[in-house]
Amino acid sequence: METHIISASNPLSPAVLQHIAEASALDEISNFSGAVRHHIYWFGNRNKTDNTLRMPMLFFIYQTARHGPQNGFRLCLVHEGFHIASATKSEGDGEDDIDRVEQEIPQGHMEVVILGSKPGASGGCEEG
Repeated sequence: METHIISASNPLSPAVLQHIAEASALDEISNFSGAVRHHIYWFGNRNKTDNTLRMPMLFFIYQTARHGPQNGFRLCLVHEGFHIASATKSEGDGEDDIDRVEQEIPQGHMEVVILGSKPGASGGCEEG
């Protein structure tokens, strides 16, 4: 057994995050343009009346054409209540948060991304 106590003075080590990435059963989504938006829209247990997520999502985003977390990843948490307008982006829409998480992932990169706001937090839960 391993145990890791995390605090302000003892943050999560990159080695532990790497271990979680390599051992987890989370979905692995390519950062190919539109893939993350498609995944959130179709697999996010979305309320179809207002296109907000009914529950949080957690998945990894990998660089297209590279396989495995040892090559770099973003761990993406999408909060309950996050608004996702559609499965595809409309022509001419400006860059939003989903576009930013789909940007290139450097070799060996490790990042945690949070989309939306914690339920009950001020500011609401909006895409982009």
